Amino acid sequence: MTEHPSELISAYADGELSPEDARQIENHLRLCTECARELALVQSMGGAMKTMSPQRRSVWEGVHRRITFPIGWVLFVAGLGVWVALATYEWFRQGALTAEWLGATAIIVGLVLLLVGVAYEQYREWKETPYKDVQR
Repeated sequence: MTEHPSELISAYADGELSPEDARQIENHLRLCTECARELALVQSMGGAMKTMSPQRRSVWEGVHRRITFPIGWVLFVAGLGVWVALATYEWFRQGALTAEWLGATAIIVGLVLLLVGVAYEQYREWKETPYKDVQR
């Protein structure tokens, strides 16, 4: 190799290269101290990342955490109860329920409970922050 394979060093450290590419990188690393240092840095960073406490790794983990949070289930059950009560009232009042009415009320109840859930999460986060009493 005549040039530095910087973009392949991380893949080499993770074992993601084909055997032929890995041999080429190994040969280059024997001759190039700059790339050998970069490999050592990548490997040490990888080890440091593994020892860190796991943070939110993806958006979906955060979504999953919030969905399974107990207040989410309480709001879901409350919303379902409100929606069933509204549907029952409307059925007794009109004698029939339309799909449009059912869909519209489900959306409205869902949005209201979503706003309540977001407001609760914001309040809880504000309450637990250590910087809430700091003045500018």
